[in-house]
Amino acid sequence: MIAPTDLELPEPGRDGGAPEGEVPADLRRWQLPRGRHGLPRELVDQSQRERLLASVIRVTAAKGYRASSVADILKEAGVGRETFYRHFKDKEDCFVAANDALLGDLESQVATAYEEPGAWPARVRQGLAAALDWLAAEPDLARVMMAEMGTVGPIASSRFRETFRRFTSVLDDSSEVVPKAREIPNLALIAGGAVFARVYEEVTLGNVEKLPQMLPQLTFELLLPYVGEEAAASERQAAEKEVTRKAGAQ
Repeated sequence: MIAPTDLELPEPGRDGGAPEGEVPADLRRWQLPRGRHGLPRELVDQSQRERLLASVIRVTAAKGYRASSVADILKEAGVGRETFYRHFKDKEDCFVAANDALLGDLESQVATAYEEPGAWPARVRQGLAAALDWLAAEPDLARVMMAEMGTVGPIASSRFRETFRRFTSVLDDSSEVVPKAREIPNLALIAGGAVFARVYEEVTLGNVEKLPQMLPQLTFELLLPYVGEEAAASERQAAEKEVTRKAGAQ
């Protein structure tokens, strides 16, 4: 998972970078050594690209997408204009690439939680919990991904539909275990859309940190049309216990 510190590019250590002969385990947390370094071109390009991706997110979080510029991104990343255009066509291209990278990480976390052994309703609850925890871990990221993406332009609409379809695809698995789910057209889009709308509202209101506390009610609302009130309430109780356990561990 990309944690808040992963978007911070620390100053190089005493040797200015990774030990000689070693490839940094996480390039998001690494800067190139100053001066002549003799590193492979591919490694240099990857580092520069990831610095630009991190920078466009930071700049957008601070200024908003429309108010930010390529110059802002270059200043934040500490790279030249020629380097930027070697990797990206324009500001939109850079922002969309960063958003895609973050969504890929979020999707990976949700998939890992959903694929844990257990009954389908419990797995849906676990996947939803993973998504809420991921968003709550860094409010600026949540706001950039869910609110600022909508200001990008026509590409935002197609990207959103594609992303939403990927995340609601886990609900399509219900047809294997909940026969009546087949009887309602587009049930996954309807149920998933209702939950997304609730999450989006909290993000835009600045309540991102409170998202994990919404797990019990969102679990109930998401599962209700699939498994009925009794089973959905059972998963809500399980979610309440999980929220209480996490609160006690903090």
